[in-house]
Amino acid sequence: MWTSRLFYLIGCWIIILAITQLVPFFVALFLREWEAASGFFASISIVLLVGGSLYLGFRSSERVRMRKLTILLPIVGGICLAFAAGLPFFFLFPDAGLVPAFYEGMSLLTTTGASAYEGAVEEYRSLQLWRLLAAWLGGFMAICITLSLLTALNSGGLQLHRSALPYGDSDKGYPRLRATAQSLFPLYAFVTALCCLLLMFGGQSFGDAAMLAMAAISTTGISPNSGHVLSNGWVQFIVLVFSLIAIMNWDLHYARIKQLKVAGTFGEETRSLLIIAGLGTLVLYLLSGNYDIGSLWGSMFAAMSALATTGFQTQYDPGIGGALPVTIIIIVLTCIGGSVAGTSGGLKQLRVAVIYLLGRGEVDRLAHPHGVRLQKFDGGPVESKDIEAVWLLLGGFVFLFTIGALILAILGISFQEAVALTLSSMTLSAPLAGVIDHIFPASPVSGIATIYCYRF
Repeated sequence: MWTSRLFYLIGCWIIILAITQLVPFFVALFLREWEAASGFFASISIVLLVGGSLYLGFRSSERVRMRKLTILLPIVGGICLAFAAGLPFFFLFPDAGLVPAFYEGMSLLTTTGASAYEGAVEEYRSLQLWRLLAAWLGGFMAICITLSLLTALNSGGLQLHRSALPYGDSDKGYPRLRATAQSLFPLYAFVTALCCLLLMFGGQSFGDAAMLAMAAISTTGISPNSGHVLSNGWVQFIVLVFSLIAIMNWDLHYARIKQLKVAGTFGEETRSLLIIAGLGTLVLYLLSGNYDIGSLWGSMFAAMSALATTGFQTQYDPGIGGALPVTIIIIVLTCIGGSVAGTSGGLKQLRVAVIYLLGRGEVDRLAHPHGVRLQKFDGGPVESKDIEAVWLLLGGFVFLFTIGALILAILGISFQEAVALTLSSMTLSAPLAGVIDHIFPASPVSGIATIYCYRF
């Protein structure tokens, strides 16, 4: 019974993705990129056929709410969408095979930013647009799944995040996912459009501004010219501001705009994010050795880029990839990431804040052995199940990182490259892999790390 519902929902997702591919298809026709247009047409035809078959075949399935469906929907759905998102690359570069195409689709939907076709996609403007559009949709999908399905499972202590979204009677499962998407998509699209408009004021063309805006909001780190250095000061400022907005909780943005009253402070993660960003900026600035305004701005941008897992840089590089202390700071900030309902990767501010609260509680217990202190987060109690969920996620992160690095090393990749590749995959920050290894290879083999530890 529940499997029929699963197939129906996956069919709906695939149809939506096929409709989205019409945008780069028409762009390819307009730009006379006939090979790319042919690839998109073949992909749309196959994806619509598969998605339509699932939709029509299981549309009469009964609506059910089961834990199995909640767990399998983001996993199976994500894998199917990755295949669908990578099909245009397969038809355009058939000699490379299906594995690189699947890796490309998975990398885009998880906003990782790595590519198996580095140097080959730049000549097709429509294909570059699809990369950013798919990553933009992947970022929005991650927000919705986090606030609905993963919160219902209390994955990594997510139930500590008390959302203000109006779910109505859709308190769990797919109905809550749909209610979340309907509430947040207008805001997500509006913020992206505003970012695009402001980038155009800085001299960017509409196409470059739109793609850079999608890169900033999704934190994928893919730029229109496939470079990661932003030389325009206005563009740097806009990207920094909107990257900060993107890695905050989007339901918090929604609550502020709608002026909703929320129990508790509803700002623990925001404060934690700003404090860590400030400390990261200060440390990078002190380590840079150049105490001028340019170095300060470069340090601030590098700290925010690491937290947002974008990999964008300025011309005022504070020594990224050079001195070991700077490299360590960038890696730590990347592993922390942004808020749980944002688009960045990493462990997220919520888990870092909970670990800090637990550490402070142990210190208080040493000072006051007989005292009783209730740990609170965002005005609510931190229960034992939440603590166990946080430690389970942290342990799983370390375990998967170790296994991933070992697997890649066994496959013949050097230890340094294996560590860089695994870390960038698990934190969804492929452009920052160069912090550890300057000769980071974008190989189809790297899909192994991305697939097993992808965002959900």
